[in-house]
Amino acid sequence: MLHRSGTALRLLLIEDSEYDRDLLLLNLQQAGFAADALCVDTLAELEAALRDFEWQIVFSDFDLPGFNGLRALEMVRQRNPDVPFFIISGVIDEEQAVAAMKAGAQDYFFKGKLARLGPAVQRELREAEQRRMRKAAQEAIDRDRKVLKHDRIRFADILSHELRTPLHIINMAATMLGRYEDRMDAAARRERISEIKDAIARMTRIIDKVLLASRLELKRWELRSEVLNLGEWCQDFLAHTAADASERDRIRLSLTQVPSEVALDPRILEIALQNVLSNALKYSGPDEPVRLEVSGHTPGCICFVVRDHGIGIPEADQGHLLDSFYRGSNVGNVQGTGLGLAIVKACMEVHGGAIRIDSVPGEGTTVTMSLPDWRQLGHPTQISVPTAEVIHA
Repeated sequence: MLHRSGTALRLLLIEDSEYDRDLLLLNLQQAGFAADALCVDTLAELEAALRDFEWQIVFSDFDLPGFNGLRALEMVRQRNPDVPFFIISGVIDEEQAVAAMKAGAQDYFFKGKLARLGPAVQRELREAEQRRMRKAAQEAIDRDRKVLKHDRIRFADILSHELRTPLHIINMAATMLGRYEDRMDAAARRERISEIKDAIARMTRIIDKVLLASRLELKRWELRSEVLNLGEWCQDFLAHTAADASERDRIRLSLTQVPSEVALDPRILEIALQNVLSNALKYSGPDEPVRLEVSGHTPGCICFVVRDHGIGIPEADQGHLLDSFYRGSNVGNVQGTGLGLAIVKACMEVHGGAIRIDSVPGEGTTVTMSLPDWRQLGHPTQISVPTAEVIHA
């Protein structure tokens, strides 16, 4: 039997007396509640009601045909441990009332004595909402802890893997110097020392990259607007910074409709381009060119596109490209921390830009980065940075 007087309160009423049902609903209405109440009086109906609906509050008689309020409470608690549950009876004694409260009922009332019903319902609904919010917050914390634990494990695994090789090189070179230095000529000693220095530099770069990723992710970066000739800056960047000297000749630069002067934070641009170009060179064949296309087609915005014809990114991996420490399933033995694109994403967020990644396995990857040109936008002295737009193709 379904009684409707509104939709503000979803009420499950376990009661076999129609008169008592109507009396309870009337008291609720007088207390300011518009109840959407489902009334049941058998275990089968109760089980179906608990299975098929979510309730804000439950009222139950104590003496019912074939069962009692304690059994009803047990069934309700099995389904929902937090929903407020009230016993309303004309025959409940003190011992039964205590048993009901110990079993998890919020309160009990005698039929015909419902004056405090309204305030009690208001109180329990408020406390139920607070319990729900605390539970949701705890679940969110637990999820975050699980993700954090997973990230820590992945971080430790990747970092240990990346540091093991340079440490092995240092150990071998130091061992050779320690055992055979007196037999080595000057060139051999210089070679071992160079190996140690290179390995230390590699370890330093790995650690710096981890620290940079953390700094950017936590927004611990003070933006600095600089006016520069972007064409000259790109040429200088490619000549001295972009990659190892042996790989720089593979990068093809093109400039289209680029303003003579732009204003942005060149440190952010340098970090982002270094990481994207490094990936493009790393995952392309040694003779494959990598294209860097810079354009200013959109007013107030500079677009940087890096195209390669490398291994591409499997479709299953593309939703995780910007996650820290995530590496594609097809990278094989190519070294890397899985931080490059995560750092690029953080750079775009800090600078108020956007990143888009298009990739086809076996054909290559295109990374498009858009950064605001503060000079065209008025070159503000106080730079306000919106959240970056991150687009997956």
